[in-house]
Amino acid sequence: MVYRDDLVSSSADGPIIPSRRESAPKDLTPTQRNIWRELVAAVDRDWFGDTKPLLTELVCHIDYARMLAAGIEEVRARLIGLPIGSKEEKTLSRQLAGLLRQHGKQSASIANLSTKLRLTPQARQSARRADQVRARTGPRPWEGWENGG
Repeated sequence: MVYRDDLVSSSADGPIIPSRRESAPKDLTPTQRNIWRELVAAVDRDWFGDTKPLLTELVCHIDYARMLAAGIEEVRARLIGLPIGSKEEKTLSRQLAGLLRQHGKQSASIANLSTKLRLTPQARQSARRADQVRARTGPRPWEGWENGG
């Protein structure tokens, strides 16, 4: 196959074919579309491949977590100054506990999906790169001490 220089650039690894970033699904809210764009812009163009459903779920969980965080702050602000043990304080405390539980579940989902999509620093570091970093860090504190080192 012959490539025209003006259509496709090439490198030592072969042709570089320009690609577009994955667009957000139509059923996402405007806020969720913004989150989608932030995530997609932060990685290589072909990072997500066929994991679009997982990315969609991650975006939704991030949005829900932010909404819950706003609700938590609202309830906390209303709790300030209420007498401890009052009916309103007890009601708001139960509401706060529920919001915190829900936020924790969203955070766990975000962490899980981020790992599955290889968005965490641990997932982005190759074994070779880890070996290079380890070689530069010097001796480990627990190595060599038993020999007087």
